[in-house]
Amino acid sequence: MNEEIQYLSGIQPVLEALRYRRRPLYRLLVSRQKGSEELVRRAEDAGIKVQSATTEKVGQLAGTTKHQGVVLECGALPTYSLEELLRYEPTNGRDLLVLLAGVEDPRNLGAVARTCSFLGVRALVLPSRGAAPLSPTASRTSAGALESLPVAIVKSAPVGCDLLSEAGYGVVGVELRGEALSAVSDVFGKTALVLGSEDRALPPRVRAACSKIVTIEGEGPTGSLNLSVAAGIAIHHVIQSQKIS
Repeated sequence: MNEEIQYLSGIQPVLEALRYRRRPLYRLLVSRQKGSEELVRRAEDAGIKVQSATTEKVGQLAGTTKHQGVVLECGALPTYSLEELLRYEPTNGRDLLVLLAGVEDPRNLGAVARTCSFLGVRALVLPSRGAAPLSPTASRTSAGALESLPVAIVKSAPVGCDLLSEAGYGVVGVELRGEALSAVSDVFGKTALVLGSEDRALPPRVRAACSKIVTIEGEGPTGSLNLSVAAGIAIHHVIQSQKIS
C-alpha cells in the first residue's frame, strides 16, 4: 500500500512539523528565503531535502495562495487507539481529553486543536467516521498545533464516550440544553469534554452516553458561540477547577 503524501504549507505549521517530526518528512520546497531561514536549517539538520521552487509551484502543491512561500512534502500524521492513549495514568489523578462528535469541517478541527494545545488538553479523540480529516488544512488552521497534539481514533463517538466512562472519566457534553457550566464542580478529576458541530446539538446517542450535559451561559443577544470559542471556555473552566480541587 502506498503511503499517503500530503503537502503542508505555511511557516508556522511547517516549523512545528519539523520541530516535532511525528510524521514522515520528505522534502521542503521554498520560493523565498526571507522568513524561511529556520525552516531550512531544521530541515537540513534532519537530513531532509531542501529545494528552491517558484511561487507558482509552491502554490500548486499547497493548493492555496496562503502558503507563505513554503511547502513541506510529508506523510500523514500518526494516530492512536483510545486504549493506547489511556495506558497513560496521570500521576495526580487529573486528566483532560476532548472528544469531537460530528465535526466535519477541517478548519473547525484545526481551530479546536489550537485551543486544546494552548490550554493544555492532553489529546483529541475523533470518531473514525464523520469526522474532519487530519489534513494539511486542519494543521494549517491549528497553526501547527496538530503536529504535537496526540489524536486517538475510536469507532464512533458513543463508543468513545462509553470507553472513557469505563476508564473512570467524567464524560461531559457541551451544548445549549444543560446544567450551567459555572455551577459544575464534581467531575473534574479525569474529564472528557464532548463537543458537537456548530450547527447541530449533540447526537442523541452521544448525549445519552454522557454523564453530564453542561451549557455555557451567555448574557448578550447572540444565541451561540463558534466551536473553538465554546471549547476554550469549557476547557479553561475544567482546568481551573482541576487546579483548586
